[in-house]
Amino acid sequence: MTIGRSNPPLTGNYPPFTDFLYSRTDCNTTLVSNFDAMQIIIINGNPCSENKVFDSYLAEYQHKLLIAGYTVRILTLREMNLGFCMGCFKCWHTTPGICSIDDDIKHIHQAFINADLIIWASPLIKGFISSLLKRVQERMIPLLHPYVEVVSGEIHHRKRYGHYPDHGLIVEKESDTLSEELQIVQQIQERYALNFRSKLEFILTTDTTVSEAIRETISKFGRGAVLPVEFEPLNRHALTLYNRSLN
Repeated sequence: MTIGRSNPPLTGNYPPFTDFLYSRTDCNTTLVSNFDAMQIIIINGNPCSENKVFDSYLAEYQHKLLIAGYTVRILTLREMNLGFCMGCFKCWHTTPGICSIDDDIKHIHQAFINADLIIWASPLIKGFISSLLKRVQERMIPLLHPYVEVVSGEIHHRKRYGHYPDHGLIVEKESDTLSEELQIVQQIQERYALNFRSKLEFILTTDTTVSEAIRETISKFGRGAVLPVEFEPLNRHALTLYNRSLN
C-alpha cells in the first residue's frame, strides 16, 4: 500500500460491521441484543487462493457452526486491503484507538471487539502462521491502551475495551511439521491472547475431521450456542459510542 494514496474500497464480500447483532459497553460489558446467537469470527490467513482445501475446510467448519446455532463470519485476509504496521504509534497518541492507515483493518477491529470468539486460521509456512495473519495480529495494538499495568506479575498494556473475545487457532500442517513446532505456535498464540486478557481455548489442525473440530470447539470453548448472559430486546435504534480518550 502506498501511503498518501487513496485506498481502494473493501475488496472482499464484507459488509460494514455496524450491523453486528449486539454491542457491549466499555465500562461494564453490558450486553444489549435482539438475538441470542454467539458471534464467532474466523480470520482466514491463507495467502494462497490455490489452496482450496484449507478454504473448503473453513467453509464446512463455518457451516456446521451455523447449524449449531452460532453466528459465524469468515474474513479472508488475502481479499482485503491491508497494509503493514508502520510503528508510528499514532493509534495511541494522535487518534487513540484508530489506526492511522485507512484500510480494511478497521473492519477487523470492529469485528474483533464485538465477537465472543476469534478463530485465527492459517496454513503453517516454514513452521509458523502465515505472514499475512501475523501482519493483522501486529495491527491490533489500537485495541489496547499505551499505558501498562501489572497483571499476574507481568507487565501488560491496559485494556481499552471492557470486552475482548476468547481465541482459537486452526492450522494446516506442512508435510514435515513436528509436534515441537505446533507447541511453539500454540505457546506464542497463548501469549498473544493474554495481551487482551483472553485465553487460547483450543488449537486444531485440519487433520481433524470437521465434525470432530466442531465438538472440540464447543467443548473447549465452554459455552453453548446461546449466550450465558441475559439480554433485552431493542425497540429503538441503537447507538454505540467509542471512547477515544487515553484516560
